[in-house]
Amino acid sequence: MTEPLLKSSQNPVVRNAARTRLILLGTGGGPTIHRNETRTGPASVLVVDGKPYLIDCGAGAPRQFLQAGLRFEDVDHIYVTHQHFDHNSDLGNFMAYAWYAGRREPIDVWGPPRLGGYISDYVRLNSFDFELRERETGRSPFAPIPRANEIDMDGAIKTDELAMMSDDLVSVSALRVSHGLVPAVAYRFKTPDLDVTFSGDRGGEDEIVRFATGSDVLVHEVLHYDAMLKTFPNANETVLSHYRNDHTAPGDVGRIAKEANVPCLVLNHILPDNDLVSVSEWTRLVRETYDGEILVGTDLMEI
Repeated sequence: MTEPLLKSSQNPVVRNAARTRLILLGTGGGPTIHRNETRTGPASVLVVDGKPYLIDCGAGAPRQFLQAGLRFEDVDHIYVTHQHFDHNSDLGNFMAYAWYAGRREPIDVWGPPRLGGYISDYVRLNSFDFELRERETGRSPFAPIPRANEIDMDGAIKTDELAMMSDDLVSVSALRVSHGLVPAVAYRFKTPDLDVTFSGDRGGEDEIVRFATGSDVLVHEVLHYDAMLKTFPNANETVLSHYRNDHTAPGDVGRIAKEANVPCLVLNHILPDNDLVSVSEWTRLVRETYDGEILVGTDLMEI
């Protein structure tokens, strides 16, 4: 296994968090594959006292997870921000790899609808393969491994943040955020020595500032609209409207981090997922509204 490629943060709170590691496994976004992409699909992991907690599971996440030096069978919890396939395309496969690597206990998967249906469909789709492997190798059944914990988006989360789960290492809360037609959430993780908020995909008006206030790190999506136009010159107005309204421009990301009083801002789910926008340009644009530490995420960066 290789170590994460880059350790970046100079923020003293983050640097001194001896028990918690934040690794960006994949920092791209969008349901596309194109020739000039330089990032894999969205996925991050918090590792607390050696225990990994996975956030989103986009294309390439299993391989990136291994490249970070982690083990599939150690994952007890996966958190999905929303059911767009760039965020969940390797979710089922990740759990199947964990099962094949020896995992026998359930993996709790958390997220908005249609999480339960996604997992049921994945099990049914691959049942022929799973059943043969169970017979050939003596493995216990795969079906009990994925355990869906679906968020009721019409419940308490409509008006306030929702306490999701807690164990000896983390407490996790969720907030409904605005991302077009799809139900979407942000997550906040409080570990013994680090407090991290993940925006997920979002744009427009929601309570992300209140939710993130006081975090040590805000991991937030970002979109450069002009660069998206260059990357996808044939996009129609419906798609362009989604870019403008359901994602977040650099200046708005900076404003959110400033208003939330977050000392370290990490740009993630970077749109477009190529190098049309330089690190210095991303930083300059965010710096117009935010004066804290800015990190432009890259795959396998450790914060």
